[in-house]
Amino acid sequence: MPKTQTRPSPKQAADPLATEERAFRQQRSQLMKRFSGQYVGFYKGRFVDHDDSDEILAARLFKKLGDVSFYIARLEDTPTVGEVPSPELAN
Repeated sequence: MPKTQTRPSPKQAADPLATEERAFRQQRSQLMKRFSGQYVGFYKGRFVDHDDSDEILAARLFKKLGDVSFYIARLEDTPTVGEVPSPELAN
């Protein structure tokens, strides 16, 4: 029997952070136990780093991963959402 391949939906293809956000939501409760109040970073659907400062974490992730899309979120009881453009897009 031939294997079927699934293609990303148009929404997933248009939003490169969808995988990271989904991974964050799935792992949030586990990460809250260890890193509550801290910022966590996700890349390719995996947790990659954490820090008390979102700016320090972002700088470290850009240095470590290069110019790619990654996801940073704060682990808190009531989540807040903010979007930060890539340094190339900020003018």
